[in-house]
Amino acid sequence: MTQLALTHFWHPICTSEEVTEQPRRFTLLDDFVVAFRDENGVAAFRDLCIHRGAALSLGWVRDGNLTCPYHGWQYDRSGACIRIPSRPADAPIPATAKAQAYQVQEKYGLVWVAMNEPAADIPSFPGDVWGKPEWKSFVGYREVWNTSAARAVENFMDFSHFPYVHNGILGTEETAEIAPYTVEKRDDGLFYYLEQEEPSDLYGAGGTQRVRYEYTLVVPFTIHLKKIEIGTGRETIISQLTLPLTSKTTELFVFIVRNHSHDEPDATFGDFTTKIMEQDRVVVQSQRPEELPESLREELHIKVPDAASLLYRQRLASLAKVEVFGPYGA
Repeated sequence: MTQLALTHFWHPICTSEEVTEQPRRFTLLDDFVVAFRDENGVAAFRDLCIHRGAALSLGWVRDGNLTCPYHGWQYDRSGACIRIPSRPADAPIPATAKAQAYQVQEKYGLVWVAMNEPAADIPSFPGDVWGKPEWKSFVGYREVWNTSAARAVENFMDFSHFPYVHNGILGTEETAEIAPYTVEKRDDGLFYYLEQEEPSDLYGAGGTQRVRYEYTLVVPFTIHLKKIEIGTGRETIISQLTLPLTSKTTELFVFIVRNHSHDEPDATFGDFTTKIMEQDRVVVQSQRPEELPESLREELHIKVPDAASLLYRQRLASLAKVEVFGPYGA
């Protein structure tokens, strides 16, 4: 999928707390974004002054305007230059004197940026559970991986690796065979589910629990796993919101949202998630090429275990051809 196509989607660049009155640089899609906060909320621009290419993130905000540190050019929230100090105050300012402003939103405690007109809204959590009092949420894992965002998402959506990468935790070699499952094609992504016995440390030493895994993938890089413990009413949503820093580096924000164990410390679940993610990281960072191959023929695929990831790859390939996505074809 091309970087240009990805500019038409919302991407989380950081947590809300990381954007302050002082301009700060962030990385997105092999480029730099500068963001700051004032009484009107968060503003975001390409981190580049149109005059001589200096980083605007080295500047400051004055009266709500971003000031370039090199020659003092001032840009308002729309990106229009409103002051060039080296010229008389009443001198006309060229219409092309603009910083590239981006659309920005805050949601789920993160700052989201769309570099071009977004093709879709920021993805919601399954069941729209975010913020509901019976659901407790926190960021259980955040790290930069040396891989592409698509590789990181494909790893999260794959369950046939559980008996090997997470042996004795999420699966066992005795239960490695994958039964056929149905992948539902949605306008914005995929949905599929399976059931299995989970030999998790969360159920005590040697304990197991029958669970239903429901995967909701929203293209390009949001993936939710809703884990339903059969017979207990306990549900946990593990959500990977994936930031494509560059074509080969990716930052993961993994949320844990649960309707149970509110009195237990978040670390109980965060530490477990970190253990799983770090086991994944070792393998995913070893994959070559770091980006998904452009052709499906470049890697071997198995019909049943790889059904969801094959459809994901096809979806990304289709997005690379159009700027605004719609329903699947036949």
